[in-house]
Amino acid sequence: MRRALHHIHVVVFTLLLVTGFLLHFSILRGPLSAYRLLLIRTHSVAGELFSLLTLMYLVFLLSRVSIWWSRSKYRWFSLLAFIAMSGWIASGWILLQKASWGPVATTWSFEAHRWLAYLAVPAVLFHIWSVGSRSFDQPTAKNRRRFFGWLTFSAVSAWALSLGWRFWSRNQTQDIRANVKCDVFVPEPEPLPKSLPPIGGGRQGKFGEYSVVNFLPCLHHDTWRFSIDGLVDRPVTFRWEDFVRLPRTVQVSDFHCVEGWSVFDITYEGLKVPELLRISGIRPEAKYVKFYSADGQYADALSLEQALHMPDVMIAMLMDGQPIPRVLGGPARLIVPQMYAYKAVKWVNRIELTDKPYLGYWEFHGFETDAWLGIY
Repeated sequence: MRRALHHIHVVVFTLLLVTGFLLHFSILRGPLSAYRLLLIRTHSVAGELFSLLTLMYLVFLLSRVSIWWSRSKYRWFSLLAFIAMSGWIASGWILLQKASWGPVATTWSFEAHRWLAYLAVPAVLFHIWSVGSRSFDQPTAKNRRRFFGWLTFSAVSAWALSLGWRFWSRNQTQDIRANVKCDVFVPEPEPLPKSLPPIGGGRQGKFGEYSVVNFLPCLHHDTWRFSIDGLVDRPVTFRWEDFVRLPRTVQVSDFHCVEGWSVFDITYEGLKVPELLRISGIRPEAKYVKFYSADGQYADALSLEQALHMPDVMIAMLMDGQPIPRVLGGPARLIVPQMYAYKAVKWVNRIELTDKPYLGYWEFHGFETDAWLGIY
């Protein structure tokens, strides 16, 4: 019974680790986006099964406490492992119930869950190395321990490098400039008094730098255009110097990713979408508002009712008094604070009014069209 339970536990644990780490690969936001939702659901089911198996294994160990408690190394390793797994399971359950726990608890759980996964790798490898040859004769055990020793060394080295890269990348500036022809926008938007210093106090948290393409669009004020067309009375196209002079407003909003992290108290300055739409006039047959990205790949849509009646839908140009960096969608990006951030189109440069619904990039791959906070 113990061996069978242990083997099942190992298989589920491996599935959990593999699916969790795969979710960090950018290829699952590009060529393999169709499999991302399936991977998320597989990871969730594996997590629930892992929780049940861990509880069963804990009950089994407690029933044999007189045997394993006397082994000092095994005792401390088991205690630390179960403490870590308890935190891992608890943070995972919070992520599965975002709506019940709220964005603050979910954000902390997201970080804790990720770091506990990193810490689990060396612990599991140490466990494999230390007990992997126990039931074999001496020559076989020696070779087996050597094999697991090299395997452990290689895996821990890769783990350490990935962890080092993560620490390094977290401290890098988020404004990536490819060359002098990119990200030059003159004149720069001059912040309103509420933006600098930001009335929200400055954003709390760090953005995930996600994109469905493997490049950042190279944008320049000479060639940048912002269009409003489709079912409108007066199609318009703005050059940058005209767009930057349109009247802007300031608001404080949070930014919530469907994966679980959030950034709080961001002071945005930009153009309210209803005001932009009224510049062109809305024809009676218009039902949906489609937003295009300058990357040529990404687009998403809101119903006309949502775009007109959510008071905080904005084409943002400034964030905490500074131009939005290109890696985060600058010089202009859509902000929809009441929905998850896959609706917030980066590098937005066109709005089209249409009478037909449109499935955005992630909706096409299985995510909800109305991405209200709390649906995941």
